[in-house]
Amino acid sequence: MMFASFNSKGSKLQIANPEYSDFGPNTAIMQSFAVGHNFPTEYPHFSGDRIRYHFLFYFQAGNLEFLGLDPAWSLNLLSITTLVAMLILAMVLGEVVFNSRAVGRLGSLLFFFFGSLSYVPFLQKQASVRAAIQAIRQQREYLPSIFPYRGELWGTWSQVTFLNQRHFASAIGILLLVVVFLVMRYRTLPAKQTKTHPSPDTVTPEATILPETLPDTVPNGASRLENLVESKNEMPYVSAPTEAKQPAVVTTETFRATLPSFIFSGVLLGLLPMWNSAVFIAATAVLGVLFLLFPLRRQMLVLAVTAGLIALPQMLYLSTGSGRAQMPRLLHWGYMVDQPTAENVAKYLGFIFGFKWLLIALALIFASWFQRRLFLAALSLLGVAFCFQFTIEVFANQKFLHIWVIIANLFVAFALWRLWRLSLGETTLPGKFVATILFLLVIPGGVVDFFPIHNTGWSEVTYKNDPLIDWLKKNTKPRDIFLTDRFVNHPILMAGRRVLYGWPYYGWSAGYNASKYDRLYTELFESKDPWKVYHLLKENGISYVAYDNAVRQGQFIKRPNQQLYATYFPKVFEDNRYNGLVIYKVPDTPPPRLSSLPEGVSNVFEGGRGAGKGEFDSPTGIAVDGNGNILVADTGNGRIEKFSPTGTFLSIIGTKGSGQGQLEQPNGIAIDRAGNIYVADAGNHRVQKLAPDGTLIAEWKGPDLGFYGPRRIAVGPDDSIYVVDQGHTRIVKFSPDGQVLAVWGSKGTGDGQFDDPTSVAVDPTTNKVYVADPRNKRIQVFDSNGRFLTKWVIPEWGQPAGFEDLAIDSKAGRLYASSAHTDAVLIFDLNGTRLGSLTPKAPDRLQGPSALALANRKLYVLNMHGNSVSAIDL
Repeated sequence: MMFASFNSKGSKLQIANPEYSDFGPNTAIMQSFAVGHNFPTEYPHFSGDRIRYHFLFYFQAGNLEFLGLDPAWSLNLLSITTLVAMLILAMVLGEVVFNSRAVGRLGSLLFFFFGSLSYVPFLQKQASVRAAIQAIRQQREYLPSIFPYRGELWGTWSQVTFLNQRHFASAIGILLLVVVFLVMRYRTLPAKQTKTHPSPDTVTPEATILPETLPDTVPNGASRLENLVESKNEMPYVSAPTEAKQPAVVTTETFRATLPSFIFSGVLLGLLPMWNSAVFIAATAVLGVLFLLFPLRRQMLVLAVTAGLIALPQMLYLSTGSGRAQMPRLLHWGYMVDQPTAENVAKYLGFIFGFKWLLIALALIFASWFQRRLFLAALSLLGVAFCFQFTIEVFANQKFLHIWVIIANLFVAFALWRLWRLSLGETTLPGKFVATILFLLVIPGGVVDFFPIHNTGWSEVTYKNDPLIDWLKKNTKPRDIFLTDRFVNHPILMAGRRVLYGWPYYGWSAGYNASKYDRLYTELFESKDPWKVYHLLKENGISYVAYDNAVRQGQFIKRPNQQLYATYFPKVFEDNRYNGLVIYKVPDTPPPRLSSLPEGVSNVFEGGRGAGKGEFDSPTGIAVDGNGNILVADTGNGRIEKFSPTGTFLSIIGTKGSGQGQLEQPNGIAIDRAGNIYVADAGNHRVQKLAPDGTLIAEWKGPDLGFYGPRRIAVGPDDSIYVVDQGHTRIVKFSPDGQVLAVWGSKGTGDGQFDDPTSVAVDPTTNKVYVADPRNKRIQVFDSNGRFLTKWVIPEWGQPAGFEDLAIDSKAGRLYASSAHTDAVLIFDLNGTRLGSLTPKAPDRLQGPSALALANRKLYVLNMHGNSVSAIDL
């Protein structure tokens, strides 16, 4: 189980896909101790404040790695050891509660079979037994439940919880150890109340009778074990060999003599909060009920005080501080259940524990009062799970249900054992048959969920022998904090360094004020005020800023400010192999010329993703009018934005829709000598002709069959209009008044044929028509009537959805072709000879170039992925 979900190969960690999200913070914590210096301890994904996550298990794993083991062996060795220990303790608890090794072993085995009825809808979908077996063997996902709640789709009620949260089993083991100790104290309490003295005549008492040797029935219908357990002292007590004719002298163990073991148990429980705080809460609930239902209450108070003294500082440390988010109300009824009526809660519990409920009911019938009281103590965990909320996320209460079912499994095993031995009419066959059927109804879900452990895919994370990790270890300090993309995992974390704000869920679920960091994060990556940015970086202890494509092109940051960092902060690392990563160092003293500046207005060269002024959503078309104004087809927002020659936002043309003058998915745009604007509106399958102020002049639907996804548009020297009708793989030529003058092209690879053409450009000197045919990796050249002239190959093309565009500089004899998948502009002469390529000056970079426009010795490149425009001087 452990190595199937987390392993290492060479310099990479292999993390099974279901575990990848949980292992993001866990491996980062390990590495922060193994190769970093995380003292005082902070959360690597949410730096700058005390840690609020129980981390001691991963601290131990980090220590093992520090001593020489690789991360996988460090974590798996601890995980295997603690899981086995927990199962052994479950066996011991079953034996001491029910005086039966068989019950203990079976109850421990049932850990692997949660009992959920999720297998029922899964099997109902299978056409035959053979199909079911095949589906089980190939199963790659854990069985979902029938409920739409969080966690129900990824196998919460299976072993995956213990694979994801490796620290869970060890903490449960500590709780079980203390419960075993208490049960043994309760069981042996009568034995410590008598003491015998020698006598001349020795009498050997009857040997202890274990349940395996007891008869199945007695005349009154109860087992002999039950009779013994229900005795005055509630425990079958068999003394050691005694000597006759000497009366027993009743003695009492002093209160002080009992304290050391209870104090030690309190110490164990007191260490739990930083190991797993949910188990500490569970221990409080279980032992609280034991305190009410069992004797030794003074000793239990000593245990509680000891545990509280040790645990309280930890709980305060984990749950207080300035960076803590406001917690919800403590009382919360219903766990995850929508409309948590008693009926809905009962249905939910009935489904997730299935036939185990029937066996638990039978066990309680067979059980003694001692055993029933112990069950009531365990049952308190269901009350805790369904009545309280201790963290920002109520889903975390599922841990209480997992702890409860481990104890409940012992009662399930007891019922199966009693049924197996039940005698009816001098035969045990009916009982064995019923026990077998019920056991087979409990285990199918666990059997099915075993296969995804080995069938699921891997994600690989490099943790050593990596240029970036080596650079980080050599050139940065272990306590340095990085401003980065909000990622799950990264070489920066594998190098033991911390980030200001990693994947938001980690900080939010741990109780941090994530919304505060959202604002700070946005400010640091969008603000154009260098003085403000520098002081925010210093206030938050940030030593390095890592800019990559995830920041530049992500959904969260609308207007990336990399130019600010490139201007004022020294660049210390750059490597395109890490998603275009550039790292800037935050200097100890303010950079020269640093001053407070006003925030800039919307600018086409800064852009940003969104629907505001100067923002774009996957833009695909660009043109420059006679005054040098820049027009951008904002495709996703269904509009055209107009900017001044310096890039300042001016106005918006059109609104999203299908009415006259509205735009659904504007793609290519072109401007004639009169300033009229032609728009290829792919979403509405039409071309619209607009006046310079944006008012509608005409609408063209195309020749026969109409347009189907018109993509690009160009204006010839005679004001003829050329349209790329991509859906019909053809070029359509119009007169300025909309009359169809020529149509050519069909789907194929021959001369004059196309495969999803993306652009058309016209040489204003020769009137030759150049067509981008990227799927066929070529440019084709035609005369103005569509007669094929020549072609040339472009090896960089060939990828789908590239939106490659063309622009012609007839004076310089150059043709420029964008290459979206290589983030470059290719240069050719007009005969097809390759001359080189263009990219903007750093730190500006092309990010999915999708459209080109020439004006005033500048090439304007529209970045579809970067949602901005780059200007390249020619």
